[in-house]
Amino acid sequence: MAAGCRVSWLIPVRDGASTLGLAVRSALSECGPLDEVVIVDDGSRDAPERVLPASDRLRLIRQEPLGIAAALERGRAACRGAFIARLDADDRALPGRIEAQLGVMEAQPRLGAVGGQANLVSPPGPGGEGMRAYVEQVNALSAPEDLARFLLVESPLFHPATTLRAEALAAVGGWREGDFPEDYDLWLRLVRAGFTLASVPQPVVQILDRAERLTRTDPRYRRAAFEQLKREHLLPRLRPGLRIGLWGAGRTGRSWLSWLRRVERRPTLLVDAYALGHRGDLPVRPPEALLEHPVDLLLVAVGARGAREEIRQRLCELCLPLREGEGWIALA
Repeated sequence: MAAGCRVSWLIPVRDGASTLGLAVRSALSECGPLDEVVIVDDGSRDAPERVLPASDRLRLIRQEPLGIAAALERGRAACRGAFIARLDADDRALPGRIEAQLGVMEAQPRLGAVGGQANLVSPPGPGGEGMRAYVEQVNALSAPEDLARFLLVESPLFHPATTLRAEALAAVGGWREGDFPEDYDLWLRLVRAGFTLASVPQPVVQILDRAERLTRTDPRYRRAAFEQLKREHLLPRLRPGLRIGLWGAGRTGRSWLSWLRRVERRPTLLVDAYALGHRGDLPVRPPEALLEHPVDLLLVAVGARGAREEIRQRLCELCLPLREGEGWIALA
């Protein structure tokens, strides 16, 4: 790292010249005297260099079209800062982002990544409802425990809103290439390595939700890819002989039940407040059954909006000695 370089902004781009200029200017406005903006052109055909402002803080790296993970790793190798601030070519950093995020980073040495809230610019109509709901959920996360309990529900950080500790990134090998979302995979690996995640309670990025966004067009961001990462992360906690309870008999719960059976971690108790009956050879019992049949770990696998909050309240009412994140885990 160059002496005095605090923050390296890392912006990958492919055919994003129409928005790249605004993204780069927003990053430059957040730079300190020795900070830098590293742009990796991942095989663009629209000459992104033509929209870049003149600045000695900019560095443009070109490569063949190898994909976002390869572009991020190419850029990471060139970044000289102690912190790496991510931004996408169609988004904008908001004023005060770096000051807020580094304030948290510098106070917590084991903090690997810090995000923040997003202002979403989304086209009207039903096509953007899922993204809007997701942004609302993540914007509501502020305390580290909120992010931890959301970790196996959805990605708790917006990738272009995140600033990372360069040493933590290096410790886990940076971004990985594979048939999965590279950002969510990174958050899980940071947590497994003992680093924590946090978020600042203020908007730090403006996200443009376009039909062309990779999250909408690239199969690596499909639901099944997220589920596979969640299961790989959870499996080491499900040691043989553990008494596992599963709360959720709907579609989400059935999916997790099928997986638990495949990996030979069959639940000892299946719970649901509304869908009593049977799932194969396993009876579905009401929540009160947890008092008669204690479990070591309760997996709460529900998909309906507000259901996790209902279950959280019900578990409190039952006075069960299950602490969220340890005794019970929310899944989706």
